[in-house]
Amino acid sequence: MPKTKILLTGATGYIGGSVLAALVKSSNGMLENTEITCVIRNSKLAGSLTGVGVKVAMFNGLDETDVLAELASEHDIVIQAASGFHTLSARALVLGLAQRKRKTGKDVYYIHTTGTSNVGDRPITKKYIENAYPLSDKDDIFTYIKQRDEQVPYAQRTSDIVSIELGLEYGVKTYHIMSPSIYGIDSSPLHEFCHVPVMIRAALKLGQVPIVGDGSGIWDHVHVKDVASLYELIVDRILKGQPVPYGKDGIFFVENGQHTWRQIAQRVADAGVALGAISSSELKSLSLDEAKDFYGQGWALLAEIGWASNSWTRSDKARELGWKPQKTEKNWEDHFVEDWEAILESNGASMD
Repeated sequence: MPKTKILLTGATGYIGGSVLAALVKSSNGMLENTEITCVIRNSKLAGSLTGVGVKVAMFNGLDETDVLAELASEHDIVIQAASGFHTLSARALVLGLAQRKRKTGKDVYYIHTTGTSNVGDRPITKKYIENAYPLSDKDDIFTYIKQRDEQVPYAQRTSDIVSIELGLEYGVKTYHIMSPSIYGIDSSPLHEFCHVPVMIRAALKLGQVPIVGDGSGIWDHVHVKDVASLYELIVDRILKGQPVPYGKDGIFFVENGQHTWRQIAQRVADAGVALGAISSSELKSLSLDEAKDFYGQGWALLAEIGWASNSWTRSDKARELGWKPQKTEKNWEDHFVEDWEAILESNGASMD
């Protein structure tokens, strides 16, 4: 029986690296039944990947949609873990899988990485206030994000909608893993775009940890290994022919704890002071205009929904599927010092 072919983007990144590690180390005999190919840009990293038993395909980046579509057309399962914001690459991967289905007549599957800023409100500008939190992944989240995106387009949300609708049109089964604030060091210690490392780097520039507004918004958090375990679970169920909700029903929240922005910033500040990296544990409140350069990549909308919003979710569907996060609140509490130490070490700073 031929092996199921899996294509993974983002394998050298934070989430993708953890997903690859989960698949390779799976106790379910994943590698015995599959052939995994990782799409990467840096040829210097190829050896570390082939050394764990996977294949490597080279490309120049997500804008090479023709290359991605062709690669997807040669695989049964595609896991997009490189970016949730790149709509054209998501589109290309789904269309490539559609070609695969036409050619083989067999089901094909697309697993997409996304985030809960998609469902965040806008408490500073008051342009969108949500009174229905927490949102459950058993709710009609697809209709919710589509209505939100019709009001104000947001690239990550748009990518979800496009890939889900294309999947329904072409018979590609799609699954969207919508994570909150991800933490923890796994295969990649320098997780550039997660909340705590970004706060740490901002604190090193400012001498204080900045928050957007009053920091009262509520978000969820989850360890990166627990996120990866949901990808592993979905792939395992696909391989075993077990049902997994897909399409409009295939959106999964993945949370295992809760915090406010002020709480997370204060923990960053306290850990930084304890390590002698900054001198003040007092937080610095920023306006949206000020925050967009530190937290929004120059974009006020991202600074608000990604760094000041409420985005309170419940992963009821994921847990019913069998997802069981293993990390505890102590892991969450301990990681602030761990992240500071990793970043200071990468900067060449002494922690003695």
